[in-house]
Amino acid sequence: MVVTNENYVKNNPLNKTDTIIIVPTYSGHLLFLKYALQRHKETGKYVICSYDKRPDIPPTDILDISDSWVFIHRIYGAEKRLTWLWHMIYSSGLLYSHNNIRYVVTVNGDCVFDKPNNMDKLIDLLGNNDIMSASSDYNLIHTCCVLWKRECFIDFVKYVKKKLEVNKPEGYSPEVLLRDFLQNSKYKVKHADEQPRFPKGHFYENKIDHYSSYSQNSTFKEVIGYRNLGGELKKICQEHFNPLSKKYLDLRDNGEYFNKHEQETLYKYYVTGDYRHLYRWFDQGEDSFFNRRYLSLEYYGNDPLYDDSKREEFGPYSERGGWFDRLNYNSYIIKDDEYENKWKAFIKERGYDNE
Repeated sequence: MVVTNENYVKNNPLNKTDTIIIVPTYSGHLLFLKYALQRHKETGKYVICSYDKRPDIPPTDILDISDSWVFIHRIYGAEKRLTWLWHMIYSSGLLYSHNNIRYVVTVNGDCVFDKPNNMDKLIDLLGNNDIMSASSDYNLIHTCCVLWKRECFIDFVKYVKKKLEVNKPEGYSPEVLLRDFLQNSKYKVKHADEQPRFPKGHFYENKIDHYSSYSQNSTFKEVIGYRNLGGELKKICQEHFNPLSKKYLDLRDNGEYFNKHEQETLYKYYVTGDYRHLYRWFDQGEDSFFNRRYLSLEYYGNDPLYDDSKREEFGPYSERGGWFDRLNYNSYIIKDDEYENKWKAFIKERGYDNE
């Protein structure tokens, strides 16, 4: 089912552009979706938001932003994988009736373009090639954000439809299907000149970070200001980094779009500026089960903290204990199996295991 805003029917904007932006999304992206769609619209391209409407559709102020909305059917089993594929199938319909569309951008609902006016510059970089992703290598083209030429996208969708005729337990990986499609096609892949790579000192140093979770430099970031806010938010929590700017987040209705523990921690930080709530969020979201703590607000001081200057005294539990260093990318180093050998005796010696 394709629902089109009636205000656009008279002066159909599809006839005024050569590019459409398809935004596959669901309720888990609502925290970022309003800002993301606003930036996408600023590109001057036609925006289609394809929504998995469980448990409900977005509010009207978000619905009003996108040029068109697609609401896909319920997916059972392998929801994350199969849902993205169906988003592509449903959203491709407008291409068949509008031959003026030459390019397609697919970008997940938790990703944004902070330089939307530069979209044509990104298209220019594609040149004589047919597809370019924000992150890719010889064996994987990630689907968080992809620029396609029309024919390549249409043929990929046809390939996906054919594959989905055969049921496969746990579903199909979009990246695997895209890789196999391209390896057996005429289409040429452009690998972006600068890939988002894990930073120096990281466990995966210099390898490609397909979720751009450190907001690191890349071609897509340099040209269109591409950021994966969902990936960044997860890393900020796990590695105790500075929080995202409030401008990216939809804080309506007492933090409705945060999860339950974020509503009691991160949301309260954004509305009060009190760092104690941020420290609680860090402690409750530790990657290692052994590090995770659910402590009272008063553990981080009896009075509000409106800056980070007292972090050493009142900061997160693991930082105070001395076994967490946010400069060493702990979420990829201190795993549960390593924790037993490396930190258990240290924590017991200091008495932190009794708190």
